[in-house]
Amino acid sequence: MREETQRLLQIQDDFERFRAATRMLVDLDDLILEISRIRNESASRMQISPVTPQPRPDESLPDDARAVLECVRRMGEERFRRRDVFRRLARRFKTVAAMVPALDLLEAAGYIRKVEPATEPGHPGRRRSPEYEVRL
Repeated sequence: MREETQRLLQIQDDFERFRAATRMLVDLDDLILEISRIRNESASRMQISPVTPQPRPDESLPDDARAVLECVRRMGEERFRRRDVFRRLARRFKTVAAMVPALDLLEAAGYIRKVEPATEPGHPGRRRSPEYEVRL
């Protein structure tokens, strides 16, 4: 990480330095989300409740995550399904897949927590939409 920072400081062109710094931040965010996901999976396997990170100030969240968070707050429920949020924000997100990173970011930041559904083998129909618990 330090070597990458040193290389970043050696870039003379401001535009290239900005692009490289942005790439580093995106990579770091992805790494943080992955570490958080692995930690929570490990904790659930060990039957330990995961440590909830302190929520960041809303201003530091990306626009998409802030929009999802505002929607969840307006719903006023303790639990919600991904499908319900997508229906309310269908104009902003064209597909559910486009909304999932915002939900993952809110989960990593401690605003929401994914609740694992009870699996019922042989239950007809589609799987239910993932459910989240509000931790505001």
